[in-house]
Amino acid sequence: MKQLITSRTYKIVCYVLIVALVGTIGPLPLATPARAQLLPQYSVGVVDFINESGVQGELLARLATDAVVVEMGKTNRYDVSFTRTQIKEAMEQLDLRPPLTKLGLVRLGELLAADAMLEGSIKSVQLTGSGPTRRASVTLAVQMVDQASGEIINGAVQTGTSSARVGYAADDDSLITEAINNAAFLCVKTMVDYIIPEATVMMNIKSDRVMLNKGVRDGLKPGMRMIVLRRKEIIGYIEVQSVSPSDSMAKVIKSMRGIQPEDKARAIFDMPTVASPLKSEPLPSGAPKSSGGKKGSFSTIAKALVGAGIIFGLVSLFRSGRGSEDAPNIGVSSNSATVITWDPTKYGHGKNVLEYQILRDEFGDGARPVMVIRDPGQIDYGKADVYSLYGPGQGTAVSYYRLDSNPSTSAPTETTWTVPAEPYGVTHTYQVRVLYRLSRSTSTGTDGGTTTTSTYYYTPVSNRITATAIEPVRNVDVVSPAYDPSASAPEILISDLLQKNINFEWNRKDGADLYYMKVEPVQPGTGPTWQSQPFYETGPIVSLPDGERIQLANTLSNSRYAGVAMKWRVYCRHSGDTSPAWREGQENRFIIGATPPSFP
Repeated sequence: MKQLITSRTYKIVCYVLIVALVGTIGPLPLATPARAQLLPQYSVGVVDFINESGVQGELLARLATDAVVVEMGKTNRYDVSFTRTQIKEAMEQLDLRPPLTKLGLVRLGELLAADAMLEGSIKSVQLTGSGPTRRASVTLAVQMVDQASGEIINGAVQTGTSSARVGYAADDDSLITEAINNAAFLCVKTMVDYIIPEATVMMNIKSDRVMLNKGVRDGLKPGMRMIVLRRKEIIGYIEVQSVSPSDSMAKVIKSMRGIQPEDKARAIFDMPTVASPLKSEPLPSGAPKSSGGKKGSFSTIAKALVGAGIIFGLVSLFRSGRGSEDAPNIGVSSNSATVITWDPTKYGHGKNVLEYQILRDEFGDGARPVMVIRDPGQIDYGKADVYSLYGPGQGTAVSYYRLDSNPSTSAPTETTWTVPAEPYGVTHTYQVRVLYRLSRSTSTGTDGGTTTTSTYYYTPVSNRITATAIEPVRNVDVVSPAYDPSASAPEILISDLLQKNINFEWNRKDGADLYYMKVEPVQPGTGPTWQSQPFYETGPIVSLPDGERIQLANTLSNSRYAGVAMKWRVYCRHSGDTSPAWREGQENRFIIGATPPSFP
């Protein structure tokens, strides 16, 4: 044994083994440690959100947009380096205006060379309780649209909440901001946790059946709809029929260029609906941290004074304790297309509400209103008619408060301009906004004094609505049977109406393209009541359609109606108006003539 250890062969073998061992272990300190493979980054352009809540308008929408962008940037999953200026310039280049359609988002994403575009909206802002029980909740909805396909590929609807803390006065601004940050965190976390199911077409089973190479383990499930892509171009749609752990069968719903093996399939995201606000739940680890901590007794008292000033300034704006209210019910009256309505209980006419402004066609911060409502009684009435702005005249002088910026810390200046007279029949888009003041008190020092500063805001309180001022069909507009209220009503023979020797005709009203006619007895109960179906007409003379004319003749053709005085009027509207309201025409009259013996 001793001879073996001292032999030359043994020494050579030991030397080789030592060199091999050192060569294996030596480079380890310099080697790059193993890392988990990261998912590829998605470049996403984020457009400014829409505020549907009616609270703080575009200011709150921009805050929500920024909060979501910040959370997306933290994930390393999304590249959100497109700036607001870049997106705005791209929209101007494409002549796009918010809110964007899916097609608009696709065009914008193509110009920016983004993989997807993200849009969102604030669905609701709610404040409940008071003092230490004050609570805010904000519901956000976001959806990601694929640039190549235009389909929604991800999204979330989440509600963030925030509550007042013990020892701190309830600051509504801070509560809402914190709730928005929490909602943004939850939305982004939901999107990151969702992995879009993708698969590859393995083979065509039949003309309308394909096999995919992914199954239950990869997130596919029966009923799931998928788009089929070939080099980023949509060539068809399929629906998963059956799945196994490793593959699945799908039915071809639509094929534009023939689905073939190696084509890629991607699931279409089912956007969740907006439900009622979530109950308070602890946020997952990593959620935005709440500010605050224990302070001295003097700090607590000072904050209580400051909070009291803030609550006093906001009380008429937010109406404490009405957290379950929906956004203002803004729209148009059922009586006239030009009567615009709002919910007077949402903002009221407190000292912080300076005026309501009705805008027309221009909706930027510098837009000039065509009507201003300051009277508390009219504000509480909840409606205003812009019909008076139309027709012959010299225009209407309107005085309103103008801000140098929105928001503004400078008091608004009163300005007057003349709204030019408009002819009847011109279609416009309207929106209502409120000008309100937000007062905030801050401590001036150790003496307990406070100073109050005011910030002024324009806040839209309605969606944009379309309305057309249309003149009613008057007696003088009737062509046949002509009616003069100062003379006897004309007599109409049913036989003449059936044979079209006479028909109901009137001059077209500018802006109107839909009409219907209503007939009823002057004395209720003495004759029939009849109403035509709405019909479309744009010619200079509008006539009752033949089918309606014959139906009316058959309704009137009864011997017991002979000599009965009937009244009739025309209702008209513009088909593109937001309001379904009809413009009611003047009353006309006729006498039902004697029925020939051949009629029952």
